[in-house]
Amino acid sequence: MSKFASAAAVGLALLVAGCGGGSSDAPATQGRKATPGATPSTKTAITIWHANVDTAAKTIRQIADKFEAANPDITVKTEQGALGDQMLTKLTTVLSTGKYPDIAYVFGTDTPALARSPKVVELTDVVNDAPFGWSDFYEAEREVATVNGRVVAIPALVDNLAVVYNKTLFKAAGIPAPSPDWSWDDFRATAKKLTDPSKKIFGTAYPISGDEDAVWRFWPMIWQQGGKDISDDGTTAPFDGPEYKTALELLRAMALDDKSMYTDTSSDAPLQLFANDKIGMMVTGPFALSTFDETKTDYGVVQLPAFGGDHQTVSGPDNWIVLDNGDDRVAAAVKFLTYLAAPEQDAVWSVSLGNMPIRNGTQLTPEWKKAAATNPTFQTFADNFKNTKKKRPQTIVYPAYSLALGEQIVSVLTGQSSVDAALKAAKTNAEAALADAG
Repeated sequence: MSKFASAAAVGLALLVAGCGGGSSDAPATQGRKATPGATPSTKTAITIWHANVDTAAKTIRQIADKFEAANPDITVKTEQGALGDQMLTKLTTVLSTGKYPDIAYVFGTDTPALARSPKVVELTDVVNDAPFGWSDFYEAEREVATVNGRVVAIPALVDNLAVVYNKTLFKAAGIPAPSPDWSWDDFRATAKKLTDPSKKIFGTAYPISGDEDAVWRFWPMIWQQGGKDISDDGTTAPFDGPEYKTALELLRAMALDDKSMYTDTSSDAPLQLFANDKIGMMVTGPFALSTFDETKTDYGVVQLPAFGGDHQTVSGPDNWIVLDNGDDRVAAAVKFLTYLAAPEQDAVWSVSLGNMPIRNGTQLTPEWKKAAATNPTFQTFADNFKNTKKKRPQTIVYPAYSLALGEQIVSVLTGQSSVDAALKAAKTNAEAALADAG
């Protein structure tokens, strides 16, 4: 077992073992199917693991309180459960004990692994019921919630990547605001013009943590060129393709030749430097805007640069899954999630957290319209969903697959490896993870 595959494979083994056996290539969701419109037959209490803290935790509690007032026979207990990146491990553990929540927040990339458990309730009939409005959700969300043709989750959060640019630095450098039609060559040239070593100002930044923070910023550069992120049969990594070399060479040139790219293992440091007018452009999501609003940084948002006129971006949908604790609790959980995902509640949830709406209908609510009018960059990010056309690889070992690529991106940006050698190593390690899982 390779070091890249070990964590994912162990997690999968725990999950399968905890569910009474089964093979790792078993079809997703072999257990209960939720029934549309079902209600509990008696007073029922459910638990939701939401993975939030502070404002977010308070907001979901407020929504649950409102739901309970309208549904006095259902009690909703809200708990953090675990932080998002720890939820998969915790869920695979508790599934083996028989004591697990009714609803859990999971990363979209973790959904295929969890969907192997027969304890995950299938929601296909629920979302296809006309009142739910499944077509109102963004395509990227619907795809990430679907495994092997079965809907196994309901969208919980969604974002996308665009370029946030520092208007103060652009003005000081005499550079016009980026055009929505710009290319990656334009991006590189602009970053170079913004860079001022004497003032410790960088044109742009890139994370060198080696994890998904680096990789999900890389996928759009591959997709825009028509490249694949995984083979059609899910057994090989196409990291030796020309699209990967073009993209990684561009990043290498900015980091090492132009010295226009600030690199850091922390995701917070670049945000603070941007807020303090030390970084000119950042490829980031709407989650960063609250930081810049708090510091009163003057910024704008524009869609990603393009290869060949393709401004494709990546979406980061996360999900709610329902776990089987019997008829009544499943019915109560589905009823609460249906309520939570309705435009009226989504508007409260999204606006309070500075998130994107999970469905088009949310943008018609007074809450969203007010937020978008106050900060038009929210709407720029919402409009950017038109550029989300692909999802990240849906493989049960995606964390290991991503790490294989992420570590080699870092090796290039830090000058430890050539582009060709790094991509060769990434391919070898990623395919070892895929083989170990199979």
